[in-house]
Amino acid sequence: MKTELESLLMDTFPLKLFRWGNGFEAILIHNPISPVVAYLTQYTVGSAQEQPGQQGLAHFFEHMMFRETETLGDGDFDRIVAQSGGVGLNAFTSYDTTAYHVNVPAAQLERIVTIESDRMVNLRLSEELIDRERGAVLGEMNMYKDMPSEQLWNTLMASAFAAHPYRHPIIGYTEQVEGFQVPDFEAFYNAHYAPNRAIVVIAGGFDESEVLELLDGAYGALEPGQARPPDAEPDPPPKASKRVEIFHDKISAEFLTLAYPTPGITHADIPGLQLISALLSAGHSAPLYRALVLEGLATHVSTSLLDVDWMLSSPGLFLMEVGLQHEVSCERAEAAIDGVLKGFRRDGIPPQEFERALNLQRLAHYSSLRANMSLARYVGGFAVAQADPLFGEKLNAAVERVTPDQTMDLLDRYLVQAPRVVLMQRPGKQEAA
Repeated sequence: MKTELESLLMDTFPLKLFRWGNGFEAILIHNPISPVVAYLTQYTVGSAQEQPGQQGLAHFFEHMMFRETETLGDGDFDRIVAQSGGVGLNAFTSYDTTAYHVNVPAAQLERIVTIESDRMVNLRLSEELIDRERGAVLGEMNMYKDMPSEQLWNTLMASAFAAHPYRHPIIGYTEQVEGFQVPDFEAFYNAHYAPNRAIVVIAGGFDESEVLELLDGAYGALEPGQARPPDAEPDPPPKASKRVEIFHDKISAEFLTLAYPTPGITHADIPGLQLISALLSAGHSAPLYRALVLEGLATHVSTSLLDVDWMLSSPGLFLMEVGLQHEVSCERAEAAIDGVLKGFRRDGIPPQEFERALNLQRLAHYSSLRANMSLARYVGGFAVAQADPLFGEKLNAAVERVTPDQTMDLLDRYLVQAPRVVLMQRPGKQEAA
């Protein structure tokens, strides 16, 4: 198949994007400090692309990708990577992507390109291999099932999303995972694993012409598969707040989570919400830290914006998470948080607080991009979520343009007046549903 390459030179990073005629894309980020590279393959499929009855299939499939192909036996993939000096070989499944990654000497890139392109189209999916891996997946699920953090997260997402597939656990449900058969895996593989559903990111010290020749030979002639399905429709905005109480017998103190709906990563309000997250909780002088930790109510407090932190394709959540001291109730912490928010509404945002938040946002952003793999995941994640490898940099530039007045307006609309999920996890035995 004839390949047609398009090179787009980006100014923010020494980054080039190449597109092939079959839909395959590769992003090269040149960092000549040493001849070592991060190799990341991101597929445009995660748990949110699963159909009803498939919950857990994307994660299970991630495991199968390390098994056999038409040319590699079981265990050969790990062996070849180890012989190549590769470290950090692993994978992860998220809501909108499944990613496979490894760090390897640049001189061994040919081996990695060969085996990665091989398992993209030549995976063997036998009943024996599936049953062998099913035990590992079910073991992982059993381990997670009794973890307080998993109970908390799964309850949060199921409470915050009424119909959108983000409400399902990424790892799935035991009864469905136990029933997956060969035809389920074959249909999933044929639907979601193909060159036009993959973005390879290579970051580090490499020779560009040699890398392009390797990629062209390995991926350029592969047949494209089905197009990525459209994202699920977002849930309508909630009309009222929701309070949820859960119990876990392996915790000794309460944990509070407040979740506020967000408008989606492309919305003009997202940069301001990023800044609000830094304003509220970044650093030991942040208002929530002072009101909760320094006042002896909590051991830690954090805020996050799932749309950006998880690189979501659909609207997510603004989260406040508080681990409480012994004998401190979620209600008391909730009142303290509301006091901070209403204080800003009453008095405005002091200029020094706004400047502190902006500087900490800058520091966090660039500190997270120092390693080749973290840079690859940052660029690749936004390439999947928004078909734009520099979407994160555009968001970061937009944060710099947010004004104090805009920040105050967003804080009022999204956190003070908006409905929210209040999730209270307390010590004790959870009653069966």
